[in-house]
Amino acid sequence: MSQYDPKKIEELQMVLLKNPRSPVFASLAEAYRKMGILEEALEVTTKGVKHNPEYVSGLVAHSKILYELKDYRQALKFLTKANLLKPENILALRLLGHCYLKMRKHKDALRSFKKLLILKPNDESVIQFIQKWEFLDNLPTQNENAPLELEGYDSWVKQLPSEQHVLHLIDSFMNIGDQENALEIANTASLHWPTSENIKQRQNLLQHPIVDHPEEASGEENPALIFLEYKKSFYEKWLQRIEQRKNIDPS
Repeated sequence: MSQYDPKKIEELQMVLLKNPRSPVFASLAEAYRKMGILEEALEVTTKGVKHNPEYVSGLVAHSKILYELKDYRQALKFLTKANLLKPENILALRLLGHCYLKMRKHKDALRSFKKLLILKPNDESVIQFIQKWEFLDNLPTQNENAPLELEGYDSWVKQLPSEQHVLHLIDSFMNIGDQENALEIANTASLHWPTSENIKQRQNLLQHPIVDHPEEASGEENPALIFLEYKKSFYEKWLQRIEQRKNIDPS
């Protein structure tokens, strides 16, 4: 739990008590959020944005709390408004992109991160995301309101520019726990890259999941690291199985 100056919090509380319309609600809610008391923070920002509907910092503070509470649709609503009021707000753009990712709207996330890159051209995490997903701009237009669920997998997958892009896509669905879509993409990709050991490994993982993977795989703290640990666990057990079969199989 993050430390925060109790005197400062008390000052903000007193200001808000005297004037419920004060924009200091955003700072108070941010302090609550850092302390981990999200329900109290949400109560503060819910009232605050009603009194200050065009206060961008307040809209962003409200959205950050909604995001941490995993209410991505509501967070997106307030972030979209913040972005319209102040398109150059870096925090709003970044969180907007992450909300789209959580909702599996990768093309919308790509669009947000491209705008962010204009404002922060040296942001390595944004650059890496754009490099990984830029191929989406060259694919047939899908329903903008639909998540990245691939209809007509064959026609979609065969347009991916490389095997590496396919692997990124499979890993992305695995990372968010969508094993069904990940397997369908892997099966389709195996028809176009029949000799790819990487695709075969992912097919094997998805068809024969290891039950005792870490419970943290459903967590939100750092999905990339969690997934890497999951893959590491799988490959270790996979190699053990191969060794066991060698000992059993006389050939």
